[in-house]
Amino acid sequence: MRDRAKWMCGIAATLAAMVSVVGCIGDSVEYGPCPKDRQHGVSCFWEGGITFEPDRVSQADGFVFVHGEMTWGPCAMTPGKQIRSYRINPADGSTTQMDAPANAEPVAIPAEGMIEVVPTGSMRRVRIDPDAVISVTQSKLPIGEVLDEATGMSLAVIELAAVCDG
Repeated sequence: MRDRAKWMCGIAATLAAMVSVVGCIGDSVEYGPCPKDRQHGVSCFWEGGITFEPDRVSQADGFVFVHGEMTWGPCAMTPGKQIRSYRINPADGSTTQMDAPANAEPVAIPAEGMIEVVPTGSMRRVRIDPDAVISVTQSKLPIGEVLDEATGMSLAVIELAAVCDG
């Protein structure tokens, strides 16, 4: 019986040590406009991630527009969340933060997998990964690529500015 008690105490101590090292387990998730230090003074071996989850995609005037939620989740910090809209240029994959125009044609978002759009009159396919994630230490979040419609070759990476505004 004593051996079992020692074994259980050992497991409890190990779990407590892991939680203090990770610093992120068990904390409540309340989002702010940008991440804020929780003043825990906890050292972490994982610094968190940046994600962009599209909820609307459309096309107009040869461009692709994507709207969604960007989140930042640094360890030992209150995570940040912002709603953002970007225009993607299929010519070179460049992005500009802006809303879709009123005449934009909606594009269906599949339940799973990549979002793919070939803008009207274009020979380029815009492929967006709704599950893209990168470290919070990075300033750009790659969310997809521009492909040549005829050959399927990747022509450019699509990146969003991942700096928290606010």
